Amino acid sequence: MRYLPLIVALLVCVPTVSQSYIADYRVAKEDVLRSIPVEYINKARNTFKIAYQHTSHGTHVSYGMYGLPDYKVGDESLFAISRDEVVEGKLAMFDYAIEEYSEDANNLADDLSTEDESAFIQATRNYLDDPVNADVNVVMWAWCSIRNNDIEGVYLPGMQALIDEYGPGGTKIGTEAGKRANAVHFIFMTGHASDSGNIGDGEPANQAELVNAYCRQKGLMCLDYYSIDSHCMADNYWDDAGDDGNSYKYNNSTVEEGYFYQDWQDAHVLGTDYYENKVAPGAYVRYGQHTTQHITSNRKAYAMWWILARLAGWNDQATSVSFEVDKSGLIFSAVDNTLSVDDALVGTSVLSIYNLTGSLVFEQAIVSNSVEINRLTQGVYIALVKGTNGSFTKKFVVHR
Repeated sequence: MRYLPLIVALLVCVPTVSQSYIADYRVAKEDVLRSIPVEYINKARNTFKIAYQHTSHGTHVSYGMYGLPDYKVGDESLFAISRDEVVEGKLAMFDYAIEEYSEDANNLADDLSTEDESAFIQATRNYLDDPVNADVNVVMWAWCSIRNNDIEGVYLPGMQALIDEYGPGGTKIGTEAGKRANAVHFIFMTGHASDSGNIGDGEPANQAELVNAYCRQKGLMCLDYYSIDSHCMADNYWDDAGDDGNSYKYNNSTVEEGYFYQDWQDAHVLGTDYYENKVAPGAYVRYGQHTTQHITSNRKAYAMWWILARLAGWNDQATSVSFEVDKSGLIFSAVDNTLSVDDALVGTSVLSIYNLTGSLVFEQAIVSNSVEINRLTQGVYIALVKGTNGSFTKKFVVHR
């Protein structure tokens, strides 16, 4: 039996992102998410308790994270999340958590772009100083609009002040009276893209670069909304993009916008290539606010989990698969996201993959020498091939 020289892989090497503190469009992809070693996803899920303060645009992250557990086999446990409560085995997210700690009840610190741009600083202090929130160890604030906000004068020094106080080794961390035992990770964020203009002083693209440059310099994590909003799934940059994947340039028009995320969604399969966002875990389906498709929030959820894995200690290196060498007609390796099969199996066989509990996680007729099977989580699997030439099984192990 002659095997094709095609190399095969499962859940394998994804190019390492060079700017490994910025969760941008290169990070916000499902194949990147699936490449993260499961030990770091598990550690993040079981360790972090997130206080997340935002208004409508911030729902892109939360709705995406709430929908992800219902996406694919295994996701219900791997990306399990709870809202406003601590549940064993689930990532705890306290949504809209900090606004009630605002100093001025008439000017709530409900996102970063309130009238008093510095309001988030004292509200965060008040929240973290409350013993009720002693276990919270991640804080993230979102923007309504980042346009014309004072990034260098207020946001960056304000976040740095909080890090200096509540971050690892901070002045308010300790066992003495008036201090908290748990240090806090602070996640920075850029603002959403705007089809009324992204380029220029005070505009979203320029503001985003100020935030990203600071985070790269300091080694701090940032969820880059602007990058995700302005890059389509083919990694093309549309500098006139809005927050719904809308762009005149993408549509090659000056009078009518095209929608690159909607076009991609329309050409792909729900439950295979993307999932439905939800307003809360297990709740009803809803797009992230200001969007009319699921892809924007899917991508921001992927980026958020990438950040959490990095905070949990992952060094952003690729993963691999171990495999058995045999004469079954299947070849596994760790180069790309395909399974190479022998000529004799094409058009005559069906491939089924089971986990060790006996649950079917993948099934497809073999119609070519290359079968894409890149969405399995870490674990041991049994491949069963049945066809006119008989049947056989093969065990393989996905490592993260």
